[in-house]
Amino acid sequence: MLVWITVGAGVLMGLFFLKTGRPVRSLLSSILGGGLTFWMLNLASGLTGVTLSLNLASICSAALLGPPGICSLWLLKLLWK
Repeated sequence: MLVWITVGAGVLMGLFFLKTGRPVRSLLSSILGGGLTFWMLNLASGLTGVTLSLNLASICSAALLGPPGICSLWLLKLLWK
């Protein structure tokens, strides 16, 4: 089930990237923003006690969904801790 949700989110974001008229620029800005957010949240792990592991789900979330995707993963891990 989780795989289908991830695929659906990826297709939806792909459509949004294409709709902007500059899909490559939108994808690259999403990847950069997601990567920086991932890095900053792991830097703050000393204060919060929550770290995100670098795996396929977090990489796809950072690349396709950007900062909101990484923040969602971080909040889910914080709540389920």
